[in-house]
Amino acid sequence: MKYESELETISKYINEWDPIGLLAGGAPPNEYSIEIRELAAMNISLLDEVELAKLIQDVFLDFMGIKLRTLNCLDCAMKIKGSLK
Repeated sequence: MKYESELETISKYINEWDPIGLLAGGAPPNEYSIEIRELAAMNISLLDEVELAKLIQDVFLDFMGIKLRTLNCLDCAMKIKGSLK
């Protein structure tokens, strides 16, 4: 249940952010599902916002080869953590 809740929250904020602009360009709504599932599998409730931001950055670098801006990752991480509280 916790995994599903985190998955839903992460999905909401990653998709709203659309960090690479794929959704705005017409990609399917599940375009980031691999990255989102990877983040949800990391038990993010144990991380603070800065750690989560670094994890978001690392996951997108590992899976898509794109380095996202740290401040953008932090903004998304703060929204995710705020929603999970």
